[in-house]
Amino acid sequence: MRRFMLMAGVFVGLLPLHSTAQERQFLRSVSNLGDPSGYCLDIPGFGPRMQRDAPITTHTCKYNRPGFSIDEEFVMTDAQHLRLPEFDLCLSAESRESGARVYTIDCASDAVHGWTVHPGGRVTPVDALGLCLTLSDQVVYVNTAPGNITANSSRDISMQACSASMNEFQRWRWSDLAEQNTESANTLRAGMSTEIAAGIRELGRNIRIAETAALYTDEPRAFGPADVSVSEPISYGPDTNHLLQVYTGKTRNSPRNNAPVLMLVHGGGFVRGSLQSHAQVATHFAALGYVVVNTTYTLAPAAKWPAGPQSVAAAVRWIKANAESLKADPDSIIVFGNSAGAQHVAEYALRPGLVEGDSPAVAGVIVASPGVIARSSDDGRAHPYWGDQSTDIDEKQVLGNIERSSIPMLVITAEYDPDRFHQAAARLVHELVVEHGARVRTRQLRGHNHSSYMAGVGTTDTRLSEEVIDFIATAAQAD
Repeated sequence: MRRFMLMAGVFVGLLPLHSTAQERQFLRSVSNLGDPSGYCLDIPGFGPRMQRDAPITTHTCKYNRPGFSIDEEFVMTDAQHLRLPEFDLCLSAESRESGARVYTIDCASDAVHGWTVHPGGRVTPVDALGLCLTLSDQVVYVNTAPGNITANSSRDISMQACSASMNEFQRWRWSDLAEQNTESANTLRAGMSTEIAAGIRELGRNIRIAETAALYTDEPRAFGPADVSVSEPISYGPDTNHLLQVYTGKTRNSPRNNAPVLMLVHGGGFVRGSLQSHAQVATHFAALGYVVVNTTYTLAPAAKWPAGPQSVAAAVRWIKANAESLKADPDSIIVFGNSAGAQHVAEYALRPGLVEGDSPAVAGVIVASPGVIARSSDDGRAHPYWGDQSTDIDEKQVLGNIERSSIPMLVITAEYDPDRFHQAAARLVHELVVEHGARVRTRQLRGHNHSSYMAGVGTTDTRLSEEVIDFIATAAQAD
């Protein structure tokens, strides 16, 4: 049985920052600590699984979630008690020692004590001004449905000696229940910092992979390597460079049976790229709860057209054959390629005749910044992938050779893509819609360049993630 130090009500000279009398508010961290919504004091569990006898913890603040936020809604009483009115429970530290936990107890108990929310944000017992309510520096991701943009997480709470060096974990403020949305979906340019936006504008419409990646070097990520399990490279086809790695989440969500699959096909101008090209993208979507299959393929000049779509088809066949062991749904595979990878994915989806053997259909494909127009090298020499096009250039085009238009498609471009990618995407959509009656989804990512939308996955800029998640959820409904 836990023991609480009894105390007499002591008036403290510092003026507390009271919440409005009897108005329910969150008591949340001043620092976001990597969570856009911040951390709010919270009773662990919810509904019938609520753990009222467990130490109080924190959870991603449940803004604008009526009925779901009742275990985070506090009032400061006239007696300076931090009270959860929905349950008539009050906060009480188990002792006045560093490391003490904080519990919710009956507000009528003699062990209930007062708290002060100081102007600087520290929260202390009224009789122990040197002991601060403190967030843990360790974050735990809590179960959230796959596809939820905000990564719900939790941090433990304890009483620790107040210290300027701990300000990030010891400062709190009152927050209105509707101060912000829990989700930031469909907010134009949401989450892109002004510094990154300015850097992308300065780079212009040129393809500047390294310079773009450098803009995101210090950006916090929702998930990292510790949040996922990654397989060793696995061969999926006859070529030694036909390799893939399977990513699955382990801290937020483990893949449920029949989880959707996101297969990634990197770009690189047909001559560059590896399994590391989209490792962070794979990490993010796996941690959200999807099974992610990150692929690479034989590059030019060793690979010549149409090796790209043949590689994509081989990887899809591998996923379908291994779906049961992956706990994946073989009928919910989305193939996502960008730049040169988008060319390969488009040819796989639209020209199955290029594939030797079976070219299985999938639930949907995403082509981001697609080229889809075969062209010579800029210096007039034979292209390392397309080869000499003097006699068969028409055969190598996607446009004019579409054989299959039944696979749902999302076409993405970036505002600062070079013009040829906008033109190719527009021509592709036009042909699919006008000549084949297909319903193609399109999205231009404002403020982004040819590679920044991929580099930004996992940061506070959620626009690409939102589009991908929505497409995964709804592509199978297309008719």
